[in-house]
Amino acid sequence: MFSLIVTCLMFTAATFTSPETLIRLGLFSLFEPQQVNVRLGTGDAFSLRAGTVNEARISAGELVRIRKTGKQIQVTVLDAYGRLKQTTAAQEVRLSPLNASTLELNLPKQITRVVRGELLVSVRGQNSQNALQLVLLTDREEAVASVVAAEMSGITSSESLKALAVVVRTFMTSHADRHAREGFDFCDTTHCQLYRGEDDLYAQTASQQVENAVMATSGEVLYFNHRAIEGHYTAVCGGLTAMPEMVWGGATRSGYPYTEIACKWCAGSHYTKWERRASATAVLSALAAAKGIKLSQATQIQIEKYQESEIVQSVVIKDRGRKVVLNADEFRRVIGRRIGWNRVLSPTFTLEHYADSFIFRGRGFGSQVGLCVAGTAAQAAAGRSYKEILDFYYPQTEMK
Repeated sequence: MFSLIVTCLMFTAATFTSPETLIRLGLFSLFEPQQVNVRLGTGDAFSLRAGTVNEARISAGELVRIRKTGKQIQVTVLDAYGRLKQTTAAQEVRLSPLNASTLELNLPKQITRVVRGELLVSVRGQNSQNALQLVLLTDREEAVASVVAAEMSGITSSESLKALAVVVRTFMTSHADRHAREGFDFCDTTHCQLYRGEDDLYAQTASQQVENAVMATSGEVLYFNHRAIEGHYTAVCGGLTAMPEMVWGGATRSGYPYTEIACKWCAGSHYTKWERRASATAVLSALAAAKGIKLSQATQIQIEKYQESEIVQSVVIKDRGRKVVLNADEFRRVIGRRIGWNRVLSPTFTLEHYADSFIFRGRGFGSQVGLCVAGTAAQAAAGRSYKEILDFYYPQTEMK
């Protein structure tokens, strides 16, 4: 099975790579990495360029250890037996795979990920307290395949995979400058799109279907009035999609008039309606830390919804004469980062405060904006084509 997957991925690399579609992905920013170890993932070898080391060939079993030391980077190359081969100091490190090889990146005691593309490593900013910045230069279509595999795990229908591939690509087209000030195009978190490299393609039993869906829709993007739309999507809309301005505020850059779409297709999902419980102490501690205030156990938390909607507009915190207001998205991010992303699953929720806990009830999973992934799978199973699915969630758009 592994050899089959590797063959599929090598075929993809040869098919997709094009200078015009290269993108820059910022990796591991949530981890604030101080060190990354790099090995060969699959393939023949990769080359290393750093400081006094120029185009060194790194083969299977060898390791490149990249560690931040003050404002510089210390690079150490070890052979397959762990013996020192080379060492140098550098301002920037460039790792370039040879012959469609992949790189295995390891943040010690944190995470390991296999990626396809050229890796640039530098120190973020000029502050010696900052972390390493890892930027992956990869082909857009490769990244689309990885994101689709991450979002559609377990879903194998080609039309649903095609629909999401178009939307993922549309997001990349319309948000190309999202992290320009930081030196890359997109991050690898759900702030942009969830990117986990080759991991999901290795694990995804339908990896060939994912590759085929991306290739079949290669280059296709959704437009409104000749501008690429935002390309938002959600895991489960819960029966009714939301408008971006209700979730994040502000007008859409593309001018596309998102509307609430009644979606019966995700009715069978476990996330159509949900209930979660969280410790009152944990919730209050998370909010206090995020806002830099102290909250007592007598704190009252109320939600305010948009008129004639179930979507939460803001969360009001009251304690001993103090009043703090968070928008729903900020509240969800605070709870997610400090307690867990499985507590407040969508912007449509209620909360009840008991003596020792909060109970959250709601519908949907994710932003609830745009294409509903669960609904897409159900529509494909009912015989709808990917173009019909896209027309359902994004009326008035055209595909180019």
